[in-house]
Amino acid sequence: MKVAAELSFVSAKEIQGLNKKYRHLDQPTDVLSFPTEDYSPGPDGIVRLGDIIICKEQAKAKGHQVPFLIKHAMLHLLGVHHK
Repeated sequence: MKVAAELSFVSAKEIQGLNKKYRHLDQPTDVLSFPTEDYSPGPDGIVRLGDIIICKEQAKAKGHQVPFLIKHAMLHLLGVHHK
């Protein structure tokens, strides 16, 4: 099975706006993930898991590297959440 996720890099201002809109937290963060609601394969046979949004500026400030954030967000797209 093939899966895909869209990855975007944005500014601190952009991720703060998304964090405020979707999580009601008016502060920047390093990564956000937005899972799709339907994991059915598309006409091309690819299952689209959702979107990953990363702010490199915030990642650097928190001491996180991009590969770590991608793995973290992918787990969220797959339904794994921290407590």
